[in-house]
Order: sequence, then structure tokens, then C-alpha cells
Amino acid sequence: MSFLLPSTILVLDDVLIEVFLRLPSHPTCLLHASLVCKHWYFLISNHEFLGRFLASHRTPVLGIFTNSTSISRFLPIGNPPNRVAAAAFSLADPHWQVLGCRHNFVLLVSSTWNELLVWNPMNGSKHLIPAPPAADPRFNCGCVPQSNAGVLCAVGHTYHGECHACQFLVVWAFTCTRYAYVCRYSSQNGRWDMMASSPVPSEIDSRPSILLQNIFYWLLKSKYILTFEMATQRLYHIECPPDTHDVYRRNVHIIRSEDGGLGLAAVTNFNMHLWSWGTDNQGVTRWLMCKIIELDKFLPKAVPSFPATNNQLTRRPPVRLLGLVEDGDLFFVWTIIGVFTVQLNSMQFEKVFEAEVYATVYPYAGFCITDLFSHY
Repeated sequence: MSFLLPSTILVLDDVLIEVFLRLPSHPTCLLHASLVCKHWYFLISNHEFLGRFLASHRTPVLGIFTNSTSISRFLPIGNPPNRVAAAAFSLADPHWQVLGCRHNFVLLVSSTWNELLVWNPMNGSKHLIPAPPAADPRFNCGCVPQSNAGVLCAVGHTYHGECHACQFLVVWAFTCTRYAYVCRYSSQNGRWDMMASSPVPSEIDSRPSILLQNIFYWLLKSKYILTFEMATQRLYHIECPPDTHDVYRRNVHIIRSEDGGLGLAAVTNFNMHLWSWGTDNQGVTRWLMCKIIELDKFLPKAVPSFPATNNQLTRRPPVRLLGLVEDGDLFFVWTIIGVFTVQLNSMQFEKVFEAEVYATVYPYAGFCITDLFSHY
């Protein structure tokens, strides 16, 4: 009997591991399971298990950041106990603006745009970076360039739940006198390098960047997309579909297409139009219409099908696209009765916030595998 016991335990452990692998991706689910007993803690905290767990789950969206000063700067998503504490994501200085979230990092810029902060809320690390010298107004005809930036892990992890002590890159794009410039900062060598420049039709917009297949995309203010290929250091622009040119500017967002490449979403009234940048049957690269989603068929009936009559709100579309999860199919949309998440594949809608969240949102997805069990 004693000879069979170890093999029996191994079989039971394999069964437990398969059960744990099917838990929801929110990090608190694993934490609660690990507190049942020391043996479960041993199985769950194993690095090999955590790697398998991350490989089979999308990094969970824990909440959103906003740049609004009238509400909390971070709003968690979910219900207790699977809900992170908002205090752990609070900004010490309210004057910093969020530029984007990626690979567990949050990228912020000071009110004077002369300093950046790369912050990892999962482990509390913070790195202050001076703005690139090339963006200094003294070198741009005295003009303050319109700027935007994105952050990413420099290691190239497949599963970015591992990005906690990683080196990182910051890519800063700015426009001045009808030219666009891109600089890159590496935390490994601590310096900015000028990557590329190119003529552009207009200034860069403030909507967050998108990183797809190692290519950065930013929206310009005149219905174009600024494109920077990290591998080749090419910088150029792509015109948005003509059908989007008259759409309310904040209702046009770059997305990931179904094949993982460049896509575009535009919302007019209650219709969401989805395009992908690809090759048609004649071998021409252009925008291809993928689908039109009638949002009013899925939103709750309490959402009015016409704009509010209040003069201030009449200019606002009845549905506003606030933001999206870069590597997923989750969108955040504003309506007069509240903010909903929309999963495009399943068309599941869930109200997550009240209607006062009306500016661009920056979804934060994170998963801590090094510190999750450190205080057991």
C-alpha cells in the first residue's frame, strides 16, 4: 500500500492541476485557491504551473485608467472578491496624464510634457524618464510639438504576465511643421535614439497607440494613421476609409483585425463598422469592410435609440467608443445610462460604470506571477 501511495498522490495532483488550469484568469482566483492548504499552495505557486496557466488564459482586465479629474483616475472592474483594490492603482500626483497601458506597464506624462513615468502597478516599480531632447520646442521653431507615446516590454515575452522585472522600450511620436518624428528610449542603455521622420498631413492625435505585430499605430487628426515599423524603422501614414471621414473623431479607433493585423472600428449612431487593412482579390492592399454591428439590438432597452434633447448632450453621439483592449475583442462604449463592455465575438454586453465616464479610457490588463504568493 505504501508503494502505491506516491503514484496515487501524483495522479491526484495531476487532476488538481487540471482543475486549477480551468479557473478564471483573474489573479485573485488562484490566490484564494492557494489559501485552502499548503499542498494546494505548493502546486499553484509552482513556476511551471503558472507558465501553463498564463499560456491558456488571456491576461485579465483589472480596470481602466482615465485622465478625468472629476472621477477616480483608476476604476476597477468586477465584483468582490474578484476585484482589485483601487488604492493599489492610485496616482500620487493628479497632474500626470495616462498615455497608455501595455505589458503590465502604465505610461504617464507630466503636465509640462517634459518627463515620462513608466509604472508597473503589479510590483510598484517606477522609472522617471526625461522627454526626448528632439521634442524640445527650442529645436522645433519654438513650437511645442503634438506628441504621443507607447510603452512595451523589450524582452519579447509571449505571455506578458511575466513582465515584472523586464527591460522596457518607450516609443515617442511627435509632429511639428507637417513632419512626424519617432524616438525610442531603451531602459537598458538609458538613452533616446531618433528612429525616423516623415511628412504627414496633420498633427498626431491624443488617442492611445496600438501595437500589432511589432508595428506601432497612432491616429492623426485628419483621418490618417501614423505607422511605425519597429523592425525596419519605416515611418509612413495610411488614410482611413473614406466612410469614416465624417464620423465623430472620438468614435474612430484602431483595432486588431481578426487575422491579428491592422483594423479600424467606427461608430455612427448605433452602428459599429469594422474594417481590416488587407489585400483584395485583385492583389490591391486597401481597407476591406468586415462587418456592421447594430449595437441597439444588443444594448439594454433602457438605452434610448436617439440622442438626448439636452442642448449640451445633443452634440454627443448616443454611443461613444471610449477604448478597447489591444490584444482582445473587448470594447468600452458610453451610453446615456452608463458605460458597457462589449465582447465582439460573443456580443455580450455588461454595464461596468455609470455615465460620467465619458472620456477616453485606458484598460489595464495585468497578472502578477512573482508577487502573488509572496505574502502567504
